Amino acid sequence: MFMFGQADQVLMTINDQPIMASEFLYIYEKNNQESSLDKKTMDEYLDLFINFKLKVAEAIAQGVDTTDAFKKELAGYRAQATPRYLQDNEAIDSLVVLSYNRMAKIRRASHIAVQCAPDADEATVAAAKARIDSIRERVTVGIPVKVKKGRKTITVQKVEDFNEAAALYSEEPSAKQTRGELGWIQPFRYVYSFEDAVYTTPVGEVTPVFRSPYGFHIAKVESEQDYEEVHASHIMKMTPMGDQERLATAQVAMDSIHKLAIQDGSDFAALALANSEDRGSAMRGGDLGWFGRGAMVQPFEDITFGLNVGEISAPFQTRYGIHISKLHEKRGIQPLDSMRSQILRQVQRDQRMDIAEQSFIAKTRAEYNLPAEMTDEEVIAYADAHLEEKYTELRYLVNEYHDGILLFDVSVREVWDKASQDVEGLTAFFKKNKKNYVWDAPRFKGHIIYAKDETAAKAAKQIIKTADPDSVMSYLNQYVNVDSVMYVKVERGLWEQGKSAAVDKYGFKLKDTEYTPTEEFPIVIALGKVIKAPQEYTDDRGKVVSMYQDFLEELWITKLREKHSVKINQDVWNAIRK
Repeated sequence: MFMFGQADQVLMTINDQPIMASEFLYIYEKNNQESSLDKKTMDEYLDLFINFKLKVAEAIAQGVDTTDAFKKELAGYRAQATPRYLQDNEAIDSLVVLSYNRMAKIRRASHIAVQCAPDADEATVAAAKARIDSIRERVTVGIPVKVKKGRKTITVQKVEDFNEAAALYSEEPSAKQTRGELGWIQPFRYVYSFEDAVYTTPVGEVTPVFRSPYGFHIAKVESEQDYEEVHASHIMKMTPMGDQERLATAQVAMDSIHKLAIQDGSDFAALALANSEDRGSAMRGGDLGWFGRGAMVQPFEDITFGLNVGEISAPFQTRYGIHISKLHEKRGIQPLDSMRSQILRQVQRDQRMDIAEQSFIAKTRAEYNLPAEMTDEEVIAYADAHLEEKYTELRYLVNEYHDGILLFDVSVREVWDKASQDVEGLTAFFKKNKKNYVWDAPRFKGHIIYAKDETAAKAAKQIIKTADPDSVMSYLNQYVNVDSVMYVKVERGLWEQGKSAAVDKYGFKLKDTEYTPTEEFPIVIALGKVIKAPQEYTDDRGKVVSMYQDFLEELWITKLREKHSVKINQDVWNAIRK
């Protein structure tokens, strides 16, 4: 960003503390981009920059930077900014590309598991590992068995069928029913160790033994095909397990719906809306959106993927009910650029990030020649402590946070709180500058009384005339609105014409105002007066406070320039202005 000689030189000193030209340019360019509404010239911005740095210097002089609150807030902001510098972004990008390339292919696999808890003792781990090794040998190399060959008995290696072995030996709970079949495997569907083993093993072969949080595994990669996804709709009648009567009724109903869809050409979406018991999709005309292999149960998946575009299936049954599906579109994997951000989010939530973290740690050890005995956590902490030295943009950003927090704290105490809370100062400032506060139209200032009867209205008027304005509501509730009955309600304010029909009629006394009192409060009285301009600072508080704040700011800047020494290096300033 600052690729010229003067950028690393001292532009100015405040109280002999150097401020580099590069810091000034960073803040100037950040606040004077093309989209900025109030762009400044460099000369204009220099004066603003000096004022900014003087306020920071004052905050430091007051010890704001030594408080626990400041340190905690700065650390919080820095913690939000540093994570992307404490990771190997090249490794992460490689993982994104690797994941995308894997997503372009789907693989069908079966697997065998031997359970072993992550915190199992050594003996349990060894026994589980020995068992899975033995099973792998049975389905790859085979085990020696004696067979008759003529008059001789010979020993041969018998390789067991993988799925039969899964039914016999696998400790995965459903293995006996599924025979270890998993269907189609895709990235991010299984733990990373499982996915990696399946995608790095050639089709037709058995993976090496690998471990997951659940135990030890082997898998057989049965086939591979290009990724494909479909856009489909369906109509469904639910059939609870074992309810034969409901099943028969659903079959008859779905046959009729299928006839309407196929022979009579009825609109599929309208049929789904009227008949489908999958109400989530029915409200969208049965639309299921886009989905790939492995997202739907069998045989829904195979039947739907087997349709031609525009084709409607015959009724078929899954464990959820009877379906009719319609295929709208088919497509392959989308371009990497359109999927990169989605895949990145998946990588960041996945075990893949362990790979990227280890890459970062290894590179950090090499970069700083760190001793081998340092733990991974210590390596990361070391890198974190040196980030600002390595990354200029982070150094500027953290310094911006640092100065911004100090600026806010000292400005609140020196200007903003004073401007809003100094009643005496606001009053005097308003009186001195009263001519600067004008309105384009008069206002009604006072109270609007809504009463149930004349007695309540009279009591309210008396309280408003005699009580402190801030205590009016308290007195009304104490002396008029008794026994939980609302006899009167009062609004206090400063109104322009057109903002309240009641004020227009009773305060401004506009005869053509359409306003009728309510039955609950038939009596309405305006107590106050119409004024053409503010009479006290509270009549135009926002504007007065803002101008008083500007006044205090000018006084403060004058004092700061007298208190703190500022020296500008003219040679450097002239160089960066060119």
